[in-house]
Amino acid sequence: MIQRIQTLFLLGAAALLSSLFFVTIAKSQVESVKLIQIMPLLVFNAITTAIALVSIFLYKKRVIQMRLTLLNAIILIGYQAWIVYLFIVRPDGSAFTTPAVFPIVAAILSWMAFRYIARDEAMVRAADRLRK
Repeated sequence: MIQRIQTLFLLGAAALLSSLFFVTIAKSQVESVKLIQIMPLLVFNAITTAIALVSIFLYKKRVIQMRLTLLNAIILIGYQAWIVYLFIVRPDGSAFTTPAVFPIVAAILSWMAFRYIARDEAMVRAADRLRK
């Protein structure tokens, strides 16, 4: 399981997403905003982190793993779009921190994991075809 590169990609995505629970995503001179203070973002983060962790353990069911990983990447793009929207409508004097781009990095890692899972599935199907 851990020997596969896609597992490392999914683990990296899950680590980035779980780190968002503890960091500040926006700062101003008056206050700092954590992700856990914004309920919709907290729900998005919990769902995407759970999907990334669950898909790591579905290594024996590659088709389901591919679907979950692709779904996670799509959800993460929507999650990042929401953060960009919050960036556009932010109050003057506030700035977003580096962890605000973690969802798009996690989406890229999920996409890379999807490609490697698909490559493994194609290799298994080719081997099955040769056996018959």
